[in-house]
Amino acid sequence: MKVRAVLGTLAVAALAASAATAAPPAGKGQPTTGAGCKPAVAVILTGTLTADGAAAPSSLSVHVTGGNHFGQRYTDPTLSVSVGITTSTRINRAGHHSPTDLKSGDLVNVQARACRADLANGAKPALTAKRVTAHPASS
Repeated sequence: MKVRAVLGTLAVAALAASAATAAPPAGKGQPTTGAGCKPAVAVILTGTLTADGAAAPSSLSVHVTGGNHFGQRYTDPTLSVSVGITTSTRINRAGHHSPTDLKSGDLVNVQARACRADLANGAKPALTAKRVTAHPASS
């Protein structure tokens, strides 16, 4: 009987210790939203580029016609979405890799990442592209 009591106490103590070390204390660790969060959700947008990349732009204007689950919320037949681009954004358009090679009317696939908490409740946070793939529009 005493052995069962001792083993039960040890099991409860082990569970309590693992629960205490599993989560960081309040105010510590990675933020789940805002500037310091680590983006973990892919947001993929497909559509048409609505402005040329004429003078090394810092953003692209895209008329979104589709995308993955999180990209669908950016679909609006009357609006274009502004997607930021940086020097680390990978761009590919028929073998060219500069934002100035992008032309208005190109079919684009934009891949971006966002924090899950920022996407909660149907929110549409500003996006910065990780990769942009463009194809000339069919004539």
